[in-house]
Amino acid sequence: MESSDPATRLDHDKLERFSATVLREAGLREDHAATVAEGVVDASLRGIDTHGVVRLDPYVEAVERGGIDPDPNISVTESGAGAALVDGDDGPGQVTTMRGMETAMDLAAEAGSAFVGVRNSNHFGAASFYTNHAAERGYIAIAMTHAGPSVAPFGGADPYLGTNPLSFSLPNDAFPVTLDMATSVTAKGSVMVAEDEGREIPPEWAIDEAGDPITDPEAFHALRPMGGPKGYGLAFFVDAMCGVLLDANFGDEVAGMYDSLDAPQRAGHVVCAIDVDAFTDLDGFVDRMGRLATGVKGVRTAEDVEEVLLPGEPEARTRADRLEAGIPVSASLLESLRALADRYDLELA
Repeated sequence: MESSDPATRLDHDKLERFSATVLREAGLREDHAATVAEGVVDASLRGIDTHGVVRLDPYVEAVERGGIDPDPNISVTESGAGAALVDGDDGPGQVTTMRGMETAMDLAAEAGSAFVGVRNSNHFGAASFYTNHAAERGYIAIAMTHAGPSVAPFGGADPYLGTNPLSFSLPNDAFPVTLDMATSVTAKGSVMVAEDEGREIPPEWAIDEAGDPITDPEAFHALRPMGGPKGYGLAFFVDAMCGVLLDANFGDEVAGMYDSLDAPQRAGHVVCAIDVDAFTDLDGFVDRMGRLATGVKGVRTAEDVEEVLLPGEPEARTRADRLEAGIPVSASLLESLRALADRYDLELA
């Protein structure tokens, strides 16, 4: 592509191959590079652009500078009763967490359900990458992670907790029904994108150093928790699960992705898989899910609302569009991708 217009679209297959090649050139093992590339392109396909291909450049820099081990010795320790611990050895978050979810599915196939902790990991992208993977294979799935301090606790004026996202996925006929949400009003990446594009942000998103709501992203000091005390409570829970439980850093000790790309984050994640067949017939479950979906979508809509959507339906529709028309990239992202192509003497598309 030669145009730098914000509407430029890149083919998803070519973009995934390009991303994997760049990551290999940076030093990642071939299979690990493929997993990370799949994760970032999957996020971009589903419209989760803050966790998509825009993260490729910092991942590459972290590999080159030592923040991500390019060839980690990932280990899995099972403790019985559907529980295990994955030590990521400072490897890519997508690789360590997918190992955790695969382990959870294997254990759940025997025990009915399983929780797996992942520690010594790095930024893992979009949480729904892992829960969708499991739901497409007949499992109900949960994934969560803590993150560097960017969110003020309810009533506070300084950042202490991370956006600490949660994702839940349910097997479904057309697409997994998926809730993927930060426990803050929005992700910090959304503020970064708004600043990059010169746009204002809603006052509900963030506060300045005085603790007052802002619309200018350049005045950013901290994000606000979603739903006030409710989002704060969820963020606290996630941090306890991913940090305190896993004997990892927690609170404002958690390193942010961009804090130091030459040092590993040592992040913690928790994933869960529930084997539907351990409770009921999977086909029957999917059939009843369809009836639940039909009922929800058949509810009379509020004024000026066209239709009720299922959790994950906007992302599924975006994915369908982008599979056909390509992934839209901004001028700044296109410039970043071209710089990576030049660095490694590659063709972008």
